[in-house]
Order: sequence, then structure tokens, then C-alpha cells
Amino acid sequence: MASSQQEIDDAIFGINVTPLVDITLVLLIIFMATAHLIVHRSMTLNLPKVANSQTVPTQSIQVQLEADKSLKLNGQPATLQDLSVNLAQMAHLDPGLKVSLSADERVSWGDVAGILDAIRGAGITHIATEVLPKGNTKSGGASATTGEP
Repeated sequence: MASSQQEIDDAIFGINVTPLVDITLVLLIIFMATAHLIVHRSMTLNLPKVANSQTVPTQSIQVQLEADKSLKLNGQPATLQDLSVNLAQMAHLDPGLKVSLSADERVSWGDVAGILDAIRGAGITHIATEVLPKGNTKSGGASATTGEP
């Protein structure tokens, strides 16, 4: 009878999670230390060297949506169809094409989403939206936020 009472007293009613937390933290530190090595592991290439070389900068296109819902492509008036066709042609010639979209704050989000859809439909994946920092009322100090799918 005394042994059954002792078994009840010795039963474990909870799990000590301290060792589990310790192991988890050690694994986290190991993964953080090795992640840099894993990410930067790549093939080493010895590229040929030439005397005359030129880097071609990737083109950046400006799309503006005015308060009256009129579109401008690099400052020139355009329709939504013109925008789609021109951007598709440019994206075909330059796969790294970047598009910056600035829309008036009075334009509805649905209109902006339609323009974004047309840009993505043209095959462009590098899209930035321009905004002004709070407190800045001039259009000269715009900053861009990017989004890639």
C-alpha cells in the first residue's frame, strides 16, 4: 500500500521545457551563423577581361495617373491600351525593365489596381510606387517603394 502511494507522489505532472528552449536557441544560433555561408555559396567564375566594355543600364519607365484619371507614359499622354502595348514591347526588349507608378491621392484604389494589373500583364515584375513623405507637399521629394511578386 505504501508503494502505490509513493508511485502517485513520484508521477510527473508537467514537462520541464527549459532544455527544449535551450536546444532551440542553440539551433537558431547555428542556423543564423551558417545561413550567410549557404546564401553566398555559388559557382566561382573567372570572367574574361576586355579593354573596351560598356554596361547598359536598365531602363526605368515613369507611369503617372492624374486626378482626372488620365495616364502619362514618360510624360506623354497615353491610354490604358497604349500603356499595355508599349510596356509589353519594352519588356520584350529589356526583361529587367523597371516601372515607377505615381498616382494622385484623389484617384481611387481601384483605378490604381487596374494600372498595376496592366503593368503586370505586360510582363513587368519590377514595379515601384512613388509616394511623398508625410509633411512634404511638393512633388519633388518623392520616394519609391518596390514590390516584386
